[in-house]
Amino acid sequence: MSKPLFIFSFLILSCAAHAEKIDLEVYASKFDSIPIGVIDFRSTNGQKINEEGKQPWKIIASDLDFCGRFTVTSLGDYDSATFATASVGIYIDGEYTVEGSQISVNCYLRDAASKELIIGKKYKGDLKSIRTISHRYSNEIVEILFGDRGIFLSRILYVSASGNRKDIALMDFDGHNRVTITKNNVINIFPAFADANNILWISYLRGKPDMYKGSIADGSSKIHIYSKAITTSPDVSPIDGTIAYGSSIKGNLDIYTCNPDGTNVRQLTVHYGVDTSPSWSPNGYQIAFTSDRSGNPQIYIMDADGANQRRLTFENKYTDSPAWSPRGDKIAFHAMENGKFDIWTIAPDGTGLTKVTDLGGNNEYPAWSPDGNLIAFVNTVGNNSDLYVIKPDGTRLRRVTSTGNVKMPDWSDF
Repeated sequence: MSKPLFIFSFLILSCAAHAEKIDLEVYASKFDSIPIGVIDFRSTNGQKINEEGKQPWKIIASDLDFCGRFTVTSLGDYDSATFATASVGIYIDGEYTVEGSQISVNCYLRDAASKELIIGKKYKGDLKSIRTISHRYSNEIVEILFGDRGIFLSRILYVSASGNRKDIALMDFDGHNRVTITKNNVINIFPAFADANNILWISYLRGKPDMYKGSIADGSSKIHIYSKAITTSPDVSPIDGTIAYGSSIKGNLDIYTCNPDGTNVRQLTVHYGVDTSPSWSPNGYQIAFTSDRSGNPQIYIMDADGANQRRLTFENKYTDSPAWSPRGDKIAFHAMENGKFDIWTIAPDGTGLTKVTDLGGNNEYPAWSPDGNLIAFVNTVGNNSDLYVIKPDGTRLRRVTSTGNVKMPDWSDF
């Protein structure tokens, strides 16, 4: 599946005097969540986009609200009084031109008091790519104000469950553009991004759990690690693509690693009990994992070669599914308390244990956004399970899906 090409250009404000009116760095530093306005984009030729989910200004407003770093005021038209009441110092407006199957979009970041242009950007592309165009501009806003990469072109793998069938599926970070990758009528679980173009997962296609590798573009796949044992829960090093996974090849379920092509298999844990669910640190030096060697499942940490294994969690009787933040400062996991699961975080040195979720039902399978600002997780109530996102401090809870069949998410890189 080829990606559309976009032609873009910067329009930089030439009026030097404007720098005295608003300094973006100073403005951004004043708020934990930056107030920003977004108003309706104007059609230049009367060819309006009215289809829900395709209007650029609404997509951009939703993006900025989703990431938890902005407080968004959305308006049909400019209103200085509303902006002033909401402490909005900057706002986005724009215009677009639809010509046949093509669209050009001009996006402008402006001073809310004077309406003067700060930075503008122009995009051209296929009309079908309007969401991607809008996400690209949202990424620009994050980079301008924070100096960080935006998450708005990232995607989420997940298990789509229906009866006894479980497929690996893919969606945009915000739940749009869902596609099913596996269509083999068997159980497929534990999806993980191998790289930008390929994924790993565990499939029962041969009647037992084997690791498969497949193409995101066309769904083609082949067995990646074959054995007569159980293989489970792959995770890929962000540094060199080394795969960590669980295997019972020697009888006990232990953590192993292998090269990206499946060669050079190395056993890391040799301990009575079950060791599984590995998660790489962002620098590739350490691995968090789940082990019941103490009697109940707990989170442990070890070096990438298996040395220095140490227990991390002690407060809860049952903890599982560790996920190391891309920032390296926190490990998320789910733990049972008072008969239900919730998402927690802890620092790699064992300090700062924090309960993140307080939502009815069970909250499991945490996965970090690539910037480390959000945690995706699965909330299950009865037979329905859906994806939510939340900030690590427990704020900005947002529901992403409503299909009732989502399990085991894995969030891509940028």
